[in-house]
Amino acid sequence: MTAIENIAWSELLKDPIVTAEHGNDGNCIATATETLQQTAHQLVEVLNERARLLANSAQFDAALRDAAAIRAILPGSGLGYLCTGDVYCQQGHNAAAISIYDQGLEAVPESDAYYQQLQQHRMAAINISNKRVDFISRLPFDIVTTNIIPRMEPKLYSHSLYGPLYVSHAWQERFLHQPNGLDFDFGKETTTLMTGHDQLVRFAPRVQKLKGKMVGDTRLDDLFSRTHFSNLKDLHIHCDFKTRDYPVLHGLQLISDSLTHLTIAGYQKFELRDILESCPNLVSLDVERAYPLMSSPVSSCYPKITHLALNDVLNEARSHDDMIGVLSRFPSLLSFKITPMPNSSILSILHEYCPYLQVLYYGYRSYSSKKTDVSPNRKGVKLADFGEEYDNGSIMQGDLVRFLYSNRNSLEAIEFGSPFEAGDFDWGLVNDIAPETSFMQLVSINFTHGMPTLSSVVVAWLISNAPNLEDIGLHELYIKPNVANAMIKLKHLSKLYINQGYKDDDDDDEGMIQFLEYHIGMGNGSTLEEITIATSTLKAETTWIPLIARLQCLKKLELLALSIHNDCLPAMETISQGCQALEDLTLGWRTGCHDFGLGVISSFSQHSNLKYLTIGSSRTVDPSDLVIMVTFPSLERLYLHCDVPTNIMNVLRKHISKIAINKV
Repeated sequence: MTAIENIAWSELLKDPIVTAEHGNDGNCIATATETLQQTAHQLVEVLNERARLLANSAQFDAALRDAAAIRAILPGSGLGYLCTGDVYCQQGHNAAAISIYDQGLEAVPESDAYYQQLQQHRMAAINISNKRVDFISRLPFDIVTTNIIPRMEPKLYSHSLYGPLYVSHAWQERFLHQPNGLDFDFGKETTTLMTGHDQLVRFAPRVQKLKGKMVGDTRLDDLFSRTHFSNLKDLHIHCDFKTRDYPVLHGLQLISDSLTHLTIAGYQKFELRDILESCPNLVSLDVERAYPLMSSPVSSCYPKITHLALNDVLNEARSHDDMIGVLSRFPSLLSFKITPMPNSSILSILHEYCPYLQVLYYGYRSYSSKKTDVSPNRKGVKLADFGEEYDNGSIMQGDLVRFLYSNRNSLEAIEFGSPFEAGDFDWGLVNDIAPETSFMQLVSINFTHGMPTLSSVVVAWLISNAPNLEDIGLHELYIKPNVANAMIKLKHLSKLYINQGYKDDDDDDEGMIQFLEYHIGMGNGSTLEEITIATSTLKAETTWIPLIARLQCLKKLELLALSIHNDCLPAMETISQGCQALEDLTLGWRTGCHDFGLGVISSFSQHSNLKYLTIGSSRTVDPSDLVIMVTFPSLERLYLHCDVPTNIMNVLRKHISKIAINKV
């Protein structure tokens, strides 16, 4: 005998075919079937009512379950389809509602009691689905143009249409009248700008920023001759080896009335003088591989230029006299960048030619520098950034100290990346530490980039004379006892960044131990709240790392290492058992292939106050170290930059719902 399974409800409600009967059994069977049918109709009415109530209470999944049951019991009735579609409508899923209404209209006959309602509800869903509210057109014009659209930061490309400009006339007007104008990119043009780029040409009067790359014989003046770019303020172009000077300079002349910011990158070499004479209204110029030699009369100055960046300047144009010839033409400079680094003798006389200079980038940078605001009419450099220049020269210590001394009343942040040479230097100029020689505005210094070549005496002198320092970055080798003693005297130091580079066996940790023991002794009075250690491999033999555990006010610790091996576990466990104020912990760099020893992450699992945890990119994180993060008692946010198996990610998301898990 074969068992019958998966019997459909609808089959049970059909009148059975009786081929033989005993006595009055046929009538009894018919009565029983009728009772079942009536009961089924009563059941679906109750299910329909319950589905309505559930949907009203936003219990949509339960409501859809009841609606599905109605369709299963009475597939030939429109009620189940109607109920399902209505729930979808309440959710705002009008497309799904229309689809289920269509299924019902196909499945049930026109004579069905719910057929007409299916038609009506379907039309209502279609009307709602087609309804669009144009909030952009309804909002006040000035609100849209000054607050909403600028926040969108729309970027337009000349080879493709920008949808919002073609929604309606009202939308187009609002986008065209935003105060920042249009920002276009004409892409990489390899043939001609005389044709094509129709969208750019059409809206040319509204374009304020334009970027593009020219290859071969492409002429910039072809584009600007086609129409009037009357409001173009910011132009960024990239030229290749074949780009000719004249078409570019002629193109610049065509937009010179409005152009205030110009960037020229690439491989073509322009005369700085030619660019400046073509664009008399420039306030910012960033140019690559230009000849800075100024052969025009000395009286030719450019007082409108406040920001100048000269990148990849030729060696023959970077002498002391060449630089004086350039700087003497820009008396209003607020920021100046030059690469490679020219003769450092310029540093001590910069203020004579550029008295309002506030930001200086001196040499290449392989890192992101700090940013600072500038203010016209304010004198003295606020931010000085000395880039990494291992192949292009160095800075004489005397020139550096004279520069620092001449800007002692204005310097706020200094980045040191270049190598230094002692040279012939008389300390008599700066060994007086009276208040008038102090760096009262200086809050941040960074000596972490590259190998330490600056004398620790100079480092200690600078720190000793900057009583308001809050943020210090040092290569570990700089932290001699004299530097540590200067750091100990700081009353506002809250952030310390240590670059652990190569050390000889003769190099000891005396200075770092001295510094940490002072802050340990300060107890709750310590100002030190953040420590970052950057290294290739975290060294277990580093004697001062376990001392971090005794810092009572440390809130943030970053161990940026490519490798944290198992031999570091004792130090990690010591830190985890101490540092009661620690809230934010980072293990490993965000990018790269890192190695984490088993137990490194889990060693912090019992820390009661840890709220933010970042795990850097790693290929060797053990699954058990990942899973154990569900037990961290106080975590509020978790950043994972390593590969995490899907099953473990699901466990983390399931058990730690309060944590934002970001897999990069």
